[in-house]
Amino acid sequence: MNLEATKIRVLVLEDDADDYRLIARQLSAAGSMFDVQWVQTLEEASQRFCEEDFDVIVTDLTIPDSVGLETVSTLRAVSATTPILVLTSLEDESMESKILSAGAQDYLLKGELAGRTVKRAILHAVQRQRSLNEVTSLVAELKESQGLMTQQARLLKRKNRRLKQLYKTAQEFVDNVSHDFRTPLTVIIDYVALIREGLAGEVNDEQKRMLAKVSVRADDLNNMVDDLLDVSRIESGLLGAWRRNVDPTEIIRHAESLLSPRAFAKQIAFFVNCKPDLPEVYCDAEKVGRVITNLAVNAIKFTPEGGRVELWAKPDHERRELVIGVTDTGPGIDAESLEKLFLRFKQLDQGVKESAKGFGLGLNIAQRLAKLNLGELNVTSKVDEGSEFSFGIPFALPTEVMRRWLEFRRSSKDSLQLIEIKIDDRVPAPVPKEFDGFLNCLLRIDDLLLRVDTNRWLLVMTAFPTESDEWFRRAKKEYDKHSRNRPMGPLPAYHAETICQWSSQESVAKILKQFDALLLESPTANFIG
Repeated sequence: MNLEATKIRVLVLEDDADDYRLIARQLSAAGSMFDVQWVQTLEEASQRFCEEDFDVIVTDLTIPDSVGLETVSTLRAVSATTPILVLTSLEDESMESKILSAGAQDYLLKGELAGRTVKRAILHAVQRQRSLNEVTSLVAELKESQGLMTQQARLLKRKNRRLKQLYKTAQEFVDNVSHDFRTPLTVIIDYVALIREGLAGEVNDEQKRMLAKVSVRADDLNNMVDDLLDVSRIESGLLGAWRRNVDPTEIIRHAESLLSPRAFAKQIAFFVNCKPDLPEVYCDAEKVGRVITNLAVNAIKFTPEGGRVELWAKPDHERRELVIGVTDTGPGIDAESLEKLFLRFKQLDQGVKESAKGFGLGLNIAQRLAKLNLGELNVTSKVDEGSEFSFGIPFALPTEVMRRWLEFRRSSKDSLQLIEIKIDDRVPAPVPKEFDGFLNCLLRIDDLLLRVDTNRWLLVMTAFPTESDEWFRRAKKEYDKHSRNRPMGPLPAYHAETICQWSSQESVAKILKQFDALLLESPTANFIG
C-alpha cells in the first residue's frame, strides 16, 4: 500500500501547547497527507480511541494523568495495533531500549524535530505496524487452522479406528462363513465322488448324470468361497504370490481335470489345445490355475448345450510370454457390457438360470490374479458368435520378469533396493526348494523374488534403506524361529546383502541394464547361520 497516497490520522498526546504546535507545523510543512488531532490527557486519548480510528499516536512521556513508560503501556493496552511514537527530551540509550520494550515503535527527540524527520518517522512506524499486524493476523489464522486440523485429525483417527474395526469384523465374518461353508462342502464333494464311483453300491447312468450335476454345483459353491476369500485378502493386502519357474503344461492339465466333468455334465464339448514343450513361465501356479478355472467356468456357464469351449496356450516369443486363453461359442458380449465386465459383483444378463449365478466376482478376481502374475487379462467378443478371454504370463527370464514388474509399478515414486541372498552350494538337493518357500513367506505383496540360480536369489523391494534394514532384522528373526522348529535341524546358513539401489528418477532401461550385469555376477560370500 502507498501510504503517501492516503490520509494518515495522527493523534498527538501532549500537554504542552507549544510542543504540539511545533509538531503540527512540521507535519503541515510535509504536505496535506496528515490529519492531526490533539489531546492533553491520557484519559482523553483513551476516549478518542474508543470513538475514532487513528493510524498513529505521537505521545509525550510526561502528561498530567500519567508519567513515564506507564503512558506507553496504557496506550498499547487501549490499542494493540496502532503504532506509538514517543516524544522525549532525554537522549539516553537505556531509555530508548525501555521505550521500545514498553511497546513503542520509535521515539523522537524534541530538540531535533524537522518536517522530513517527523514525516519519515510516522510513515515508517505506520508501515512497520501494518506489517506486524498482518503477520500477527496470519499467525492467528494459522493457529486457528492448526487447531481445526488437530481437531479434524483426532476425528479422522477415531473414524479410522472404527473403520479398521469394522473391516476386521467383516474379514472375520468372511473367513468364518467361508470355513463354515468349506467343511460341509468337503463332505458333500467327497461322498458324491464315492457314490459316483460305485463304492456305496451300483449306480445307473441316470444317477451318475444327476450326481455329476451335484458335483458341479458343489464345485461352484467351492469356487465362490475361494472368490470371497481372495477378495478379502486382496482388499486387506494379504494376498501374496509364490511366483517361481513353472511348467505351464502341469497347470493346464490340472485345470483340464477339473473342467472336463463340468463341461460333460452340461453336454458341452471341451477341448484343450496346447503345443508340446511349452517354455517355462514365472508365476504362482495355483493362482494362474484359478484364473484359468474362473475363465473356463464362466465360458461353460454361458455356453448353451451342444456348444464348444476350448482352453488353449501358445508362446509369444516376441513379447516373451505364454498366452493362455479360453474361447467359447456362447452368446457373446456387446460393447456396452464389455466396459462393465470386470466390475466387482457385476453379472451380465445373458439368460443364465438363477441357480447358475454366483457373486459376480469371478472375472474381477481373474483380472486381479492375472496382474498379480505380471499379466493382463484381455477379452474379445462378438454377439451371437462367442467370446475369447486370454492373459499372458512372462517366460522364466529374470530380465523380462523384472521389466514387467517395473512397468506395473511405473507410477510408484519409491526407491528400489536389490538384495542378493545365497545359501551354500553344498546343501542337499531338497533344501533350496524349502529355503525358497521360506523366503517367499517373508515377502510383502509388492516385493519381487527371483530365484536366479539353484542357491541364489535376488529380492527387489520398494523401500528406503531404513525399511530394507527392517527386512534384514525380520529375516534373521524368522530364520531363527524356523530353524528352532525344524525337525531336521536348522535351515542352511545364508548370506544376504544389498547390492544395488535405484532412485525413483532412474529410467527402466538403465535399471534393466544394471540388473542384467548383476545377474552375471556371483561374488563369494561369507554365510551366516
